[in-house]
Amino acid sequence: DYAAKFGVTIPEDMLAQEALLRRSALVMNGMKWKGRRAHEEQALAWPREGVQVDGAYKRSNYIPREIFYGQLALAAEIHKDDLSPPETRQGAVIRKRVEGAVEVEYAQINNTSGRLLPAAPNRPSQTQFADYLDRRGLFAVRA
Repeated sequence: DYAAKFGVTIPEDMLAQEALLRRSALVMNGMKWKGRRAHEEQALAWPREGVQVDGAYKRSNYIPREIFYGQLALAAEIHKDDLSPPETRQGAVIRKRVEGAVEVEYAQINNTSGRLLPAAPNRPSQTQFADYLDRRGLFAVRA
C-alpha cells in the first residue's frame, strides 16, 4: 500500500481514491513528456513510445514504475492540498508570547506572483517524473 509505505494520508473510501487517481491523471495529461502517446486515440499521457532514459528507449507497451509511483504520489499531494489549501497556510512562527492568553504571530510568506503555490516545488511526484519529462526544469536560452 503506497500510503502506508510512504507515510501519506489518502481517503479510506475506494471511490474517493479513484477520484484522486483520475484527477492526478488529468494533471499528468497537461505535463510535457518525452516521446509521444503509444496510440493516437488513447486518452491518457501513458503509455508512450520514443521515450529515452539513460540512453535506452523504454518499451511502449507498459507504464514505467516511476510513472506509476509518481501518479500515486501526485494523488496524495492533491489530497493534501484539498485538506490544507496553499492559500490558507501560514509561515513559521516568528514570535510567541505566553502570559495568560497565548499570542502567536506568523512570518509573512513572500509571494511575488500574487498566488501561493503548493507546499514545495520538489514534490515526490516531480522527483518520480523527472527522467520522463521533456525538460527536467533547467534549460538555457541563448540571446
